[in-house]
Amino acid sequence: MLNMKHTIKFSPVGNGDQSLIILKDGTTMLVDCNIRQVSIDSTDPLTFDVKKDLLKSTRKRDNNYYVDVFVLTHGDCDHCRGFKSNFYQGDPKKYSAKNREANEIIVDEMWFSPMIAEEHTNDDEDAYQTEAERRLELHRTNHADRDLPGNRIKIIGYDGNKEYSDLDHLRAIPGTVVNTFNTKVQDTFSVFIHAPFKEHLKSAEMDKNSTSIVFQARFKENATDTKFSGLVMFGGDSDHYSWDIILKKTKKYENDKKEQALDWDIFLAPHHCSWSFFNDRPQEENPDPKETSLQVLDYKRPGGKIIASSKKIIDDTDNPPHYRAKQEYVKKLSGASDFLNTAVEPKESKPEPIIFEITASGVKRVTEGTTASEKLNAAIAVATSGIIKQPHCTND
Repeated sequence: MLNMKHTIKFSPVGNGDQSLIILKDGTTMLVDCNIRQVSIDSTDPLTFDVKKDLLKSTRKRDNNYYVDVFVLTHGDCDHCRGFKSNFYQGDPKKYSAKNREANEIIVDEMWFSPMIAEEHTNDDEDAYQTEAERRLELHRTNHADRDLPGNRIKIIGYDGNKEYSDLDHLRAIPGTVVNTFNTKVQDTFSVFIHAPFKEHLKSAEMDKNSTSIVFQARFKENATDTKFSGLVMFGGDSDHYSWDIILKKTKKYENDKKEQALDWDIFLAPHHCSWSFFNDRPQEENPDPKETSLQVLDYKRPGGKIIASSKKIIDDTDNPPHYRAKQEYVKKLSGASDFLNTAVEPKESKPEPIIFEITASGVKRVTEGTTASEKLNAAIAVATSGIIKQPHCTND
């Protein structure tokens, strides 16, 4: 075990999502990506170089960068932008010097929602789908390499028009607790899968946002602990319809009590602080927040924080981010300072990742801006320098 804390990093990527979970042992889980071409090698203090920071925050194997798990919540370009050009696709045995020179990141294990197979709207989503299908075919044919890092895959949720029923051994459905990541069982970290549900498949108005993967990341300080030291909710672009189902299903099966599956210390505001979490858009025609959405926010634990991964939120007509939505979120917090916007932290003139450590006493923010990120990256570099080798939307 490395001498680290469980850590979460929310990167400033405008109206988009890119979050990185780093466990004590160095295991990495990347949730979505929004690597804009203009941000790579940028010297503009307003444009954070998320690719450079991601490389510093991940480990190497055989001198190749990799993440243990990549979770794509849904296929909108602001959640998968840059996947095609920054992540390796194909047989990991064929990773070449050219791929290494381009700093292409190997994804050891993909988390794939069949909802992504329903509709392709951008090149990065297509690339993710193609890579997922390549890996699934290895499992269908019982290929000898199917369980190698770079070929691993987990199916999240149910099938739509395209059937994957022959691969149910790879599947995790809503209500499932996952504690194995990249074949390694974790005793202080797990994930509770909330969505998408079967109901999303039957909806006449099914879209990518309402079919987002929603999950709760659960952290403990020690394996023997009976209580979670940190609970973090990730919801992609899920709307109030999704959260209504999540709330009712979780309570129906008493997972709100048995698993604490609705509690949160950090809540990543869905759809970049859009009004869609609270009600239909436009807000002017649907001015009242749904009671179910407000109830979800009531599961906040003491000191809870809400993160808006978006551009700066101001009092205008934009949606997302939506100014009234921010106001509704703040009402549920202890104070306005517990609402954090990636575009203005730690300061608007130079946004940096918002970083939290999970400690024995709870979730604590690391507040030194760039210094915090550099300290975290340096700790990873030192701790993994002697690691043992393991077996084998269009950018703007």
